[in-house]
Amino acid sequence: MTKSEIVERLTRQSGMKRKEVLYIIDNFLDRIRESIDQGEKVEIRGFGTFYPSDKKARTIYSPIAEKEISVPAKTTLAFKPSKSTEKELEPTTTTGA
Repeated sequence: MTKSEIVERLTRQSGMKRKEVLYIIDNFLDRIRESIDQGEKVEIRGFGTFYPSDKKARTIYSPIAEKEISVPAKTTLAFKPSKSTEKELEPTTTTGA
C-alpha cells in the first residue's frame, strides 16, 4: 500500500478533504522523523515502536569488485511491533484430521 492509497482510503472513510488528510499524515510522519533524528523512540501503543538503530562500521567482501570494501557506521530506522500487532501478523494454523 502506498501513501496515496492510504490518503485515498482515509479520505473516503472520514469524509475529510484529501488535502486535510494529506496534511495530517505528512505532519504525523514529520514528527516521527524529527524524534528519530533526535535519538528518541516513538511508541504508538497497540502498533509498535520506531527507534534509531546504530550500525557499526565493518568491512565486507564484494564479489563484483573482487575486493574488500569498508562500510561506514550509520544510524538506521528500526521498528518493533507491539505484541498485539505481532499477534495479528502471525499466520493462523489449521490442524488437519
